[in-house]
Amino acid sequence: MKTYTVRGGLAGKMLRVDLNNTKLWEEETQQYATRFLGGRAMASDILLHEMAPETKWSDPENMVIFTPGLLVGTLAPGAARTSVDTKSAFNNGKGSANFGGHFGGELKFAGFDSVIITGKSEKPVYLWIHDGSAELRDAASLWGQSTYETERILQAELQDKRVKVVTIGPAGENLVRGSAVIADSGKAGGGSGVGCILGDKKLKAIAVSGRGSIRVANPDEFMRVVDAQRKQYEESVEHKLRREKTLLGSDFAEDMEGPWNLMITDKHGQDSYWPVEKRRRILRAQEYRKKIWSCFTCPMGGLAFSRIDKGKYAGTISNAFWINHIWWLAWLGIDDPEAAMKYSSLATELGLDGDFASVVLGWAFECYEKGLLTKEDTDGLALNWGDGDTAIEMLKKLAYRDGFGDFLANGATEASAKLGKGSEKFVITMKGQDSVDPYRVGKGWALGVATSPVAGRHLRGAVGAAQRFGPYRFTGEKVAVDPTGYERQPEMVFWQSRMKEIEDMLGICTQVGSWGGGLLGPSGELALLNAATGADLTEEEMMLLGQRSYALEKAFNTIHVGFTRVDDLPPLRYIEEPIKTGPLKGEKIDRAKFDQMLDKFYELQGWDVKTGLQTHQGLVALDLEDVADKIREAGRLIE
Repeated sequence: MKTYTVRGGLAGKMLRVDLNNTKLWEEETQQYATRFLGGRAMASDILLHEMAPETKWSDPENMVIFTPGLLVGTLAPGAARTSVDTKSAFNNGKGSANFGGHFGGELKFAGFDSVIITGKSEKPVYLWIHDGSAELRDAASLWGQSTYETERILQAELQDKRVKVVTIGPAGENLVRGSAVIADSGKAGGGSGVGCILGDKKLKAIAVSGRGSIRVANPDEFMRVVDAQRKQYEESVEHKLRREKTLLGSDFAEDMEGPWNLMITDKHGQDSYWPVEKRRRILRAQEYRKKIWSCFTCPMGGLAFSRIDKGKYAGTISNAFWINHIWWLAWLGIDDPEAAMKYSSLATELGLDGDFASVVLGWAFECYEKGLLTKEDTDGLALNWGDGDTAIEMLKKLAYRDGFGDFLANGATEASAKLGKGSEKFVITMKGQDSVDPYRVGKGWALGVATSPVAGRHLRGAVGAAQRFGPYRFTGEKVAVDPTGYERQPEMVFWQSRMKEIEDMLGICTQVGSWGGGLLGPSGELALLNAATGADLTEEEMMLLGQRSYALEKAFNTIHVGFTRVDDLPPLRYIEEPIKTGPLKGEKIDRAKFDQMLDKFYELQGWDVKTGLQTHQGLVALDLEDVADKIREAGRLIE
């Protein structure tokens, strides 16, 4: 395939860490960046070519790769994202998480574009990276500490409050399947069980400090682009919404048919609508907002620092309260704003992926409602919808595998297998991972989540609520598209899936990029990419690079797990059970029309429509002959 000489944006070195024998060594980044420039695409390429298909997520040979995007460490707007790539703890397919904050920039300032971790330590350790050096240190005193405390202790031990830390919490230590990594006291890298995998490796944290800098190939042109983009954002409607109204969009509280309202899924997916009084109540959480702050180089200020000063949750702090947090609480029927803040803050403190925790607790709440579980099963707790105190108590039990929490810790699929009694019909998963996403309303959203190469995660192609910004943001055309309809959705998901690959390659936050923020589109990201690296890509070439990156993840799943078309179908609940209340009462996924969307999406990707597998012809068109060879070896290539 076409290769690149990357003349800017890189720190220059990759750090390899073998925990089996505490061996650390460096490699030149350029040899890896020539194919996919940087970020998640580069990590996906390494995983595909270096990991044996028979490797399980808990094997020492499983790799965990931390890779800030190519533009992280520069002044590119919103370039703050770090990818974590591995083999998923839920299905042994492609695992991936992503977080913002300042960790990624600091890692590159310390001299490294990526940290590639293999092996297992016999005792708890943490990795200390600073100014081109790295060492493993004993973490016995950190084991058992919360994510907040771990960061505080490490900054004190290393005598520098500027040290940036990514860590697991008690949930990861206890191998709770849906554990996250937490950076900068609140930036969660959730999904795929990345925190559980680090806990299995006994790597508690990575601390970084650097005084270096990242050079770009064409500084004058790069800064011209950066200045123009920041000015564009400052004049945007989105900037006003973020600063003056709500971090959730202006229509959440009052507009019954506003996009975010129609994406709410209530009581473990039994309904998909919240009445206005519940929305008004939950949004009172904004009254506790103290200030807005940003990730590295972000012009948006999309993070709300909040604190509860009195009452039973006094002392609760939250570094972010976003639409996903409302999804978590709606999933459990909770609309108490203080309980909502406590719940989301505690999930971060314990190192839990809030999506996972809320879905598995929702399954338990529904089983309790249906009489399949009793207080004797749940350690004396009544799992009633809307009970915030019980939900908070269950979070603790889950993270520490305490009593009934241990029963739930591997997810709803394994819990239902143990419980039986027909409880499996309440399980909401995609490709084995518990999924909190809505499917019934936004059909493009449903298609993007269902086909995501990283099981059940919406930021890999989903479109729906974000269509309020105008469908031209996805198709390049000003054509009206009904979010609840099936027309043109595959084209938009195909476009968005490629854009997300590019944004994770560059490290640009999707809220600044194409999906939600409205600052950068393909032309803006291309201008930054070319000025930073010295490349001369066209927009078409950049989009093709995004499609290649997506193809790597698809190939990994095909070779390592064997996912096919049947694995790209939404959970049965959303096909069989319609919305019960609200303006879209009766809406659900039409299986035949969803199949038609899959047909079109596969055609756009160059995949086999019947099986959903990649074809030799399609991979050759992407200049990925070596990937086709690997799939052929596994016996899963359509010739």
